[in-house]
Amino acid sequence: MTTRTQPLGELAEIVHGSRPYTLRSRLLTALAADREQTAGAPEDRGHQVHRRLRLIADNLPPVGELFRNPEQLAVLSECAALVDPPLYMAVVNHYVLCLGSVVTLADDPAALGRPWQNLTTGRAKGSYLVTEIGDASSHLGTRTTARLDPDSREFVLDTPVAGAAKFSGVGGSGVPQTAVVCARTVVDGIDRGVFSFVVELTDADGPRPGVTLSRSFEAPSLPLDYALVRFDGVRVPYAQWLRDRAHIDADGAFHDPLGGPDARLQRTLSVGRILWATLPAAVATMARQCSVSALRFSAHRRAHGRLAPGASVLELRNQQHALLGALAESFALTCAGRTAREIWARSRTARHAAAHRANGMTFSPWTAVDRPLAVLKAVTVRGAARVAAECQHRCGLAGFLRPNLLDGYHGFAHAFDTAGGDSHLILLDAGRSLAQERGAGAGGRIPPADVPADHPGWWPAVARAQESLLRDELHRALQQGVRAGRTGLELWNPLLDAAHRLGEAYGSRLIADSLAAAVEAVHDPELRAVLRPLAALYGAVEARRLAGGLLAAGTLAPGTVRALPTVIDGLCDRLLPHLPLLWEAMGAPPGAAPAPLGADDYAAALYDFLDR
Repeated sequence: MTTRTQPLGELAEIVHGSRPYTLRSRLLTALAADREQTAGAPEDRGHQVHRRLRLIADNLPPVGELFRNPEQLAVLSECAALVDPPLYMAVVNHYVLCLGSVVTLADDPAALGRPWQNLTTGRAKGSYLVTEIGDASSHLGTRTTARLDPDSREFVLDTPVAGAAKFSGVGGSGVPQTAVVCARTVVDGIDRGVFSFVVELTDADGPRPGVTLSRSFEAPSLPLDYALVRFDGVRVPYAQWLRDRAHIDADGAFHDPLGGPDARLQRTLSVGRILWATLPAAVATMARQCSVSALRFSAHRRAHGRLAPGASVLELRNQQHALLGALAESFALTCAGRTAREIWARSRTARHAAAHRANGMTFSPWTAVDRPLAVLKAVTVRGAARVAAECQHRCGLAGFLRPNLLDGYHGFAHAFDTAGGDSHLILLDAGRSLAQERGAGAGGRIPPADVPADHPGWWPAVARAQESLLRDELHRALQQGVRAGRTGLELWNPLLDAAHRLGEAYGSRLIADSLAAAVEAVHDPELRAVLRPLAALYGAVEARRLAGGLLAAGTLAPGTVRALPTVIDGLCDRLLPHLPLLWEAMGAPPGAAPAPLGADDYAAALYDFLDR
């Protein structure tokens, strides 16, 4: 390996974007200082999270400014995710979903008064209550109700049955909490659709009148204090209705410019776009840290197998395939995260009208809100979970020790396959809507024979061809079912797996295009010489992982698949000399994620960590 460790500025630009570096440095410094001050001290998790949310609030710009700049929200997400994945889950609830709903749906957030002030200063922990525990796809069948009391012009919030109880990280005691609650709004006895309401859940003395919280419990993948929430006649002032241009006039007449419950639900849940625009960057940060730490660990770790006693673990081909492949995937996820932010930034110049509303909401509401952003969420969290799991496995026991952070990163990414919009349902709906649309597939058939598999343009061509073939195949099957007179579940039940495969292929193509565009835009010839094989390695490893589906669709020939290990060997050889550059540029700043795993002397670093 070469000894060069100074990352090229252009690579740092790709990895971190045109970011507010001062904000990044300020947040990481503050969180690192808090971690050092509290190291080894027993502390209730709920109070720790609340303290760190206040610390974050003290180091952020005003909330209105924060939401005007997608890059600032992405930096906040990345810093929290890197330092403490459960804290990032709290940041998602507090900033992205709770405050994001207020900023998106309130005419004047300041008119909320005390709840707004407490949330923006971190005095109250924010949460987002949408999921109900009793039914699948509960977002499409919300049962929590908010009925208008015409005399007081207040809304009365109720949980009619146990299955309508909300679920979120609202457990613990002594922490003031305020939630944005999604509820079916009833005016003059008529269901007006699902709106959001700002509700003060708890104060220092516990739940507020009418609010019932269950005993706290944990989800091991993402350890926070979770609880079930029920409402019994909770009165919510009219000003705390996030009405988004809807209104009720003095004589009680209801007016909503969106015109119907489905459109209103779509708008209420549009806050998900903020999450999907920033979450890919956060999980890409986790994936990069996993792969860099695991590579450094393997490079310094000696093996005592009889084939080559004392050899570095990274000299083994299977270890190179796994960990250089993980690094390549984490870089691809980074490029996809940039694409997600660009999609959101472009859409913010005007009120967003979802392009796919005509297809309705079938399995979930998410692709109707924004198909490419929702799908990017789904495929990036799955990719990050895959990278973290592979790195854990390749580091042996060290990969599963909590101080080394891989377990926390994997737990977060794995949990977010369901959280933030169920990824399986997102991909089902994406495949369904693609097959129903007119026109050809993504453009492209079998990859051109003159493009070799070690070329960075090979995998984007393969991904486009696979999407096109699967889209045409599902479209034909759908038309046959329609001609046979089948509708609804009878029509779609035999096609669900095919719809999911098409949604996955669409997501694969989005990532492939993001990676290709980023590499193609590189100006520095030295950096291009590094990133082109990195991009090609991502494609070759993905093709091998997905070989069964690619062969079944006829996208790849058996001979091409059989040759992939040799292609991967050659790409690994081209990348190994550049590892110091890659892990310097793609890893966390010094001190930001102080895991022993990546140290030159792992055992000494682990002892130091445990002796604090």
